[in-house]
Amino acid sequence: MKASSFKEKKWFHKDCDNGVADTISSELNIHPAIASILVQRGLTNTAEARSFLYPTLADLASPFLMKGMDEAVALISDAITNRIPFIIYGDYDVDGATGMAVLTLFLRKLGMEVICRQPDRLIDGYGFHANVIKKIKDKAKKYVVITVDCGITDLDDVKEVKEMGYSVIVTDHHTPLSTLPPADAVLNPLQPGCTFPFKFPAGVGVAFYLVMGLRNYLNKRDFWKGRAVPNLKVLLDLVAIGTISDMVPLQSVNRVLAKAGLEVLSTTDNLGLRSLMEISGVNRSRISAEDVTFKIGPRINAAGRTGDPKKALELLTTDSAARAEELAKELDFQNNQRKLIEKEVYDAAFVIAKDQVLSGKCGLVLYGDDWHPGVIGIVASRIMNQFNRPVIILTVVDGLVKGSGRSMSGLNLFEVLTNCAELLKGFGGHKRAAGVSMLPEHIESFTKKFDSMVTKMISKEDLIPKLMIDTRLNVGEILNKSFFDSFDKLEPFGMGNPEPVFQSNNSWQIMKPRVVGTNHLKFFLKENGSILDAIGFGFGNFISNLETDPRAELAFNLRLNEFRGKTNRQINLVDIRTALSS
Repeated sequence: MKASSFKEKKWFHKDCDNGVADTISSELNIHPAIASILVQRGLTNTAEARSFLYPTLADLASPFLMKGMDEAVALISDAITNRIPFIIYGDYDVDGATGMAVLTLFLRKLGMEVICRQPDRLIDGYGFHANVIKKIKDKAKKYVVITVDCGITDLDDVKEVKEMGYSVIVTDHHTPLSTLPPADAVLNPLQPGCTFPFKFPAGVGVAFYLVMGLRNYLNKRDFWKGRAVPNLKVLLDLVAIGTISDMVPLQSVNRVLAKAGLEVLSTTDNLGLRSLMEISGVNRSRISAEDVTFKIGPRINAAGRTGDPKKALELLTTDSAARAEELAKELDFQNNQRKLIEKEVYDAAFVIAKDQVLSGKCGLVLYGDDWHPGVIGIVASRIMNQFNRPVIILTVVDGLVKGSGRSMSGLNLFEVLTNCAELLKGFGGHKRAAGVSMLPEHIESFTKKFDSMVTKMISKEDLIPKLMIDTRLNVGEILNKSFFDSFDKLEPFGMGNPEPVFQSNNSWQIMKPRVVGTNHLKFFLKENGSILDAIGFGFGNFISNLETDPRAELAFNLRLNEFRGKTNRQINLVDIRTALSS
């Protein structure tokens, strides 16, 4: 007999030191299954597990461990004293927009003039562009330019802005080149010589640390003179949204900021976020990382993908309730438009990707000259997840080929692109996500070189889609309150701390399977008299298999389902295995 997986994935069980897990479970009074998950995620003792389960803002490292912080806060402090205005320049995605909002709101609270600028995705593309700064009309003024989530690889543009007589502070989290930009200060934990203990914050995290450092610097100089020192906790809702939306691990600093920020988000005074959550149907009594990923983040991103990125930034910084409501409606509409465009591009890209996989390619480069550049990053993620291969999706913007890439765990995409640099006009990013630009005549050569480099850097085994199982559970455990009290402490989930995947016990019985909605599988699970609700989105075609094998093995996440005022725990299918004859 052999097992057939609906998702065509190979199931693996994670290794666990049961002795350590038992100790953590006993000393922290948490469910054994949750303790084993903590151990599987690299926590080796009770102290580490306690820090993970109960993160506090007191755990945050000092901002002055970040190289360049002393120079940056001194420069900003001098600008405040001399009333020199600021230009905040950031990327057009959620990470960039939230980071810009953090800096803008804090500096305006100090009474400073702040001008915000973002590149146009269709005209400028990603990164720091001197030409955007040059469009500011009053060039006679001196400015302090602060980049957010960009600038670390834009050496020539930083130099050009410096030559205009402006000061430049680069804050970024992407991988630097061998040469740093000639800025007055550079904040990036990945730069050589930086002693900041965590290397993978989001761009908004670096921006928030700059605000932390500045508040500390000004406070020591009695800047507020008896007035209340600003409480930075009110900015953590923005930090959480940017951090969760970006492809950074929700560990260490990121976990502290995300968890605290989600709590702030539930009671936020930010008018834009309140309007956005209302129109996207977020239940503010229990906000999860999933709400950010699938409801809040996409609507903020939609502005830069299919419309004007300034709309999202204005939403995040407005002090007008009426304007906030108007902007939230606009972003909701743009997000619906984005979905339609994304489907069209995905359908076309999927056909090309499937052909390349069948031909034996390990690294996929997909090109469509009329694909909307605002959605190629999302499509790249979906294609990567579908085929478990690194993907670069290319399209044409003003005669230049631009692209967005995504990679699965275990392959450093930035390193691959570094080895293809001679064919690129530019590139930037990190291990899992990157952007590229090239001349049209280099597409074919790049396609071959990219596949060749990926083939050298991974094995065939790496390309087999895998499903990592955390542990087995029975229905009684799932319905046990103590289990879920422990389970909830694992949140927020995301990269670096994925939702646990559980496997059913052999004694589970599937009852009353039926297809609901477009193609979703609804059923009940029974074990020893206990019954649990279950749903599998997109699993409707598998109903005949369940009807013939009611004890199929299930891989699943656990969700909180709210319906008609009632809340209950629900199985959310990830995969199914049924026994088939060899």
